[in-house]
Amino acid sequence: MPLAQRDRSPRHLSAEAYYALKVRPIYRTYPIYAPGREPAGYLEWLKQREPEVVFDPAKLKTKQDWIEAGKLVFEHEPLMVPLPEKGLFFPTPLPPSPEGVLPPFIPGNRYIIRKKGVLEVGINSCAGCHTRVMPDGSYLPGAQGAVDFRSDEAAIQRAREITPERLKRRLETRWILYGVPWVESKEEFFAQMTKEEYARDVAAAHRGTIARQGTSVSHGPHIPSLIGLKDVRYLDSTGFARHRSIGDLARYAVTNQGLDTLAHYGDFQPSTEETPFSSEKGTRYSDEQLYALGLYIYSLTPPKNPNPVDDLAKRGQKVFTREGCGGCHTPPLYTSNKLTLAKGFRTPADLKKTEDILEVSVGTDATLALRSRRGTGFYKIPSLRGVWYRNAFGHGGWVDTLEEWFDPARVKNDYVPKNYWMKPGAVEGHEFGLKLSDEERRALIAFLKTL
Repeated sequence: MPLAQRDRSPRHLSAEAYYALKVRPIYRTYPIYAPGREPAGYLEWLKQREPEVVFDPAKLKTKQDWIEAGKLVFEHEPLMVPLPEKGLFFPTPLPPSPEGVLPPFIPGNRYIIRKKGVLEVGINSCAGCHTRVMPDGSYLPGAQGAVDFRSDEAAIQRAREITPERLKRRLETRWILYGVPWVESKEEFFAQMTKEEYARDVAAAHRGTIARQGTSVSHGPHIPSLIGLKDVRYLDSTGFARHRSIGDLARYAVTNQGLDTLAHYGDFQPSTEETPFSSEKGTRYSDEQLYALGLYIYSLTPPKNPNPVDDLAKRGQKVFTREGCGGCHTPPLYTSNKLTLAKGFRTPADLKKTEDILEVSVGTDATLALRSRRGTGFYKIPSLRGVWYRNAFGHGGWVDTLEEWFDPARVKNDYVPKNYWMKPGAVEGHEFGLKLSDEERRALIAFLKTL
């Protein structure tokens, strides 16, 4: 999709330049154990292992073979980082398995052997953001991740004590990831991110959201669930990428793994190097890897819903119908798959002819849609399927639960949010359902949790 400011829409590297990059082999990985749980001689054994490539398209004969190979791509860490001398790459907020193995989807929690005798770890896999820990302790691949890597007390304290030199380096990285020079100059960006504001930002980070590159350091979007993605027509909260085929999904995947920071936005190119959200410099996925990844994502299914379709939920369905919720959240997908306007944006004439646009705004905060490098001027209408196992509602994940989303106090100026709303006061937008009685609201939520 074009950006709201057309002349800043990204220009990516050419197909010729892309295919000149080196394909990254996908190697076998090995578990990392919690301190004191590692089997005797484990590291010495690993250092004797030969590198083993586990993705080989010549061996894939059936669709199921390709789907299983796609899981390897989904879990593949495309950016290698040195093995930490002490501790873990990320402090792991989740307990190990009964065998002592650390959760494999946490960045840096698997050993990778690309050269005999050399152990590395990696980051930036799809699984790192799109794996959810369910109440029974099982892992749900493809779901909205809900692990918070930054807002533990130690991280907050480090942010409070950051030196001016280190803060300057952090801000340089943030400019590469989030800078929008046609909205805010680099000097203005640096001036606003004081030491106090930086610490507040770290403290505000929470599960279910991530300020990934091209979005907003202060208004990071919620992490979407990939379950049911095949039925979704636009990707990202702002409808940044059309989704018409598995080819579109493949292009979106490589864009998200670092090609967008190499792109030109008018005369601005964020970086010519790898970034914390990118792949290893000079490398790419093969088309076969991307095809397998797409098939795997399309194959993901939701877990069994534990919420009963009881009398309360049935009354909630009647509320849903009576209030006209299906106009935007149309069954059976519970989305019309259309785009709505960000506050203050008007649809360009050419897009009226080519896109599925609902010419209304529900008053959502416009930061992501108008003040970011993924800012199209639109927000997509999300599907309500699977809300029972999600959190961080609103395009920015501003409230943690459906109960808070439908709380009338949410839109009052003296409101104190329970989640990630960087501004004081009201959580703006989507006031539908706020005038219901307490009983109707409880019934509506019960119905939504059955979807």
